[in-house]
Amino acid sequence: MRKLIVPVADAQLEALVTSPREDLHIEVKSWLDLADGLGKATLAKAIIALANHGGGFILLGFEELPGGVFEPAPNRPATLAGYSQDGVNGIVQSYVAPPFHCTVHYVRHPGSGDLFPIIAIPGGHKVPVQAARGSSDNNKTLANGRYYIRRPGPQSMEPSTPEEWRELVGRCVRAGREDLLEAIRDVLSGNVPAAEVPGLLDSLLDWAEEPTAAWLTSGEESVLKLPPPKGYFRAAYAIDGEFERPTLPQLLELLKRSTVRHTGWPAWSVLHRAEFAPFVNGGALECTYGSFGGEKFIQDPGHADYWRASPEGRLFLLRGFFEDGRPERATPGTVFSLTTPVWRVGECLLHAAALAQNLGVTDAKIVFSTRWAGLAGRELKDLDGRRYLSEGYRARQDQIDRSITVEASIIGDGLPEIVFELLTPLYELFDLFVLPRAMVEGELREMRKNSF
Repeated sequence: MRKLIVPVADAQLEALVTSPREDLHIEVKSWLDLADGLGKATLAKAIIALANHGGGFILLGFEELPGGVFEPAPNRPATLAGYSQDGVNGIVQSYVAPPFHCTVHYVRHPGSGDLFPIIAIPGGHKVPVQAARGSSDNNKTLANGRYYIRRPGPQSMEPSTPEEWRELVGRCVRAGREDLLEAIRDVLSGNVPAAEVPGLLDSLLDWAEEPTAAWLTSGEESVLKLPPPKGYFRAAYAIDGEFERPTLPQLLELLKRSTVRHTGWPAWSVLHRAEFAPFVNGGALECTYGSFGGEKFIQDPGHADYWRASPEGRLFLLRGFFEDGRPERATPGTVFSLTTPVWRVGECLLHAAALAQNLGVTDAKIVFSTRWAGLAGRELKDLDGRRYLSEGYRARQDQIDRSITVEASIIGDGLPEIVFELLTPLYELFDLFVLPRAMVEGELREMRKNSF
């Protein structure tokens, strides 16, 4: 049974039929014989080029006159059945790799009342599109395995310069990244439920509470043998996935290999000094840097670390606020650094991804939790003088906890988006300060340039 051809009413497509034109996103062809191999190859080449350019339209049934004017081509077929959507996608399946779906619209010319086919070519391909077979004219029209792009003129040609190849590959990389970031946004905003691991977050938080309480006790009884901090940052994560549990000596080596050296004081660092060597406690590795530098260190809580690592893939870190160790810039307990949280969360997430990879975990998920405490009364400040910030953003709430479950494989590329979503509620505590996305991206870019 022959399918009924239904004209569409679309202003953009109607304008194209009314006043045909060619540009990098639009190609105009005469009445191609799509029952003939050469006609199929000609159409396939145009489809490939437009797909690699980011998508566009092919208008059929017009010819170009001198001066660049288009008018309906002669030899109009008696029926448009040869230009069906099934027929066009059959050509794509045979001639294009990887294949994709095109849509065919039939648009009425306002003057003659005749219908003309317009093929919509999708963009956003994550790999460059190429020819899956050659044409019958000794591959002159279409060559198997070749890539085609749109070039000013406009023309559909093979890339011939490094710039054209970079643009082609870059467009695909950007398309893949946008899909990745959109998926991250959906999960973090709650549009798509995160793949939570039943009970793992609760178990992780319970595991983190004991050392937190131990650190917050006073004086010589505390984990770090220091007075309770005026404020602190806490990070904990658990790796979900199948892996062989390492021995404690093996775990120590894995931690050394997983250290992210983008800051001068990396998270879960292993110092090469005997007095700061990790030790075994309760079936896990622990490490304290509470006396490094003697009395001076007591004044620098940003280098007062306590961390714990379990062979089950659970890690925990406590650290004081570095801004409380800079009395020459601010009275301890009164300010909160504008940019430091971006660096702290960024390096902790990268550490989790690195350890999961070094453990050989396939399709690992990271259950990640953070805490900032001792915030009440602090004012948001840029202590390094690199970014402008007006005064008066103060916190009333004293503590905030944030958690997320994320696939380890997307942390590297999706780091700015993940960090932005995690930190936004923290910054809102400071009189509804709006965290600039560009600042997060810029700080992480600056951080990842460093190699200590």
